[in-house]
Amino acid sequence: MSIAVRDLVHVYHPGTPLETKALDGVTFEAAKGIWVAVVGHTGSGKSTLAQHLNGLLLPSGGSVSIDGVTIRSGEDSLRVVRQKVGLVFQYPEQQLFEETVFQEVAFGPKNWGFPPDEIKYEVEKSLSQVGIGPEFFGVNPFRLSGGQKRRVAIASVLSSRPDYLVLDEPTAGLDSAGKRQLLALLLDLKALGKGIVHVTHDMDLALGLADIVLVLDEGKSLLWGPPELILGELLEHDIRGLVIPPMVRFAGKLRDLGFEVPLTWDPVRLADAICRSRRP
Repeated sequence: MSIAVRDLVHVYHPGTPLETKALDGVTFEAAKGIWVAVVGHTGSGKSTLAQHLNGLLLPSGGSVSIDGVTIRSGEDSLRVVRQKVGLVFQYPEQQLFEETVFQEVAFGPKNWGFPPDEIKYEVEKSLSQVGIGPEFFGVNPFRLSGGQKRRVAIASVLSSRPDYLVLDEPTAGLDSAGKRQLLALLLDLKALGKGIVHVTHDMDLALGLADIVLVLDEGKSLLWGPPELILGELLEHDIRGLVIPPMVRFAGKLRDLGFEVPLTWDPVRLADAICRSRRP
């Protein structure tokens, strides 16, 4: 079972002078227990793609299905899909609307009909997971710092117990400690069998955490595969807006010189490979 995207097309403002094709034939799959990173330049269609994965946007062409349920307008499928797929927006202000942090995080479980004792448990658990303590439960979310708002937005998705998490630039606005805590949480959730779709411009994060990377360019799915395969392609062909980590470029230069080393962004792994490698 998985998120399956097939030949997805999305056109904004069709039939008007502002008509723009944001997605053009995108195809990929994101299974449970797998971390998929979606990378690409600004305007490549990353956020538009993310909003299709829980039915916030509907396809102009192609299809999106979640565990075999195809997303369609005006059908019960949207309710099923939105319970399975939790979407965290790029800007948390677009997601927050309740008067208190507790009410914000409780909204999803209430909407899905969780019993009151389960709602309280899920709210407290989710806020604890993102590092928000009880002293903030009664605070208006809009009075929080940018990083705290993002944490609350993530907790508001976790509290509904989705099978998949789609996160659009989730580490933006977080300090180093908050970033580490969030990434550790996502890795834990992946280990528990949740599917992670991580939209990011940060190639270091994508390469270091993802099982599979999707590269978008001008709304098209340009590359799809494990990080090392993607790196090989990126070293051969520069893609606008994607910055390859310097360590990877160094590894590529060593390979050109005849050293048998992997294309890696891990300095320890590269140093070990250099010590063991001999030039032909």
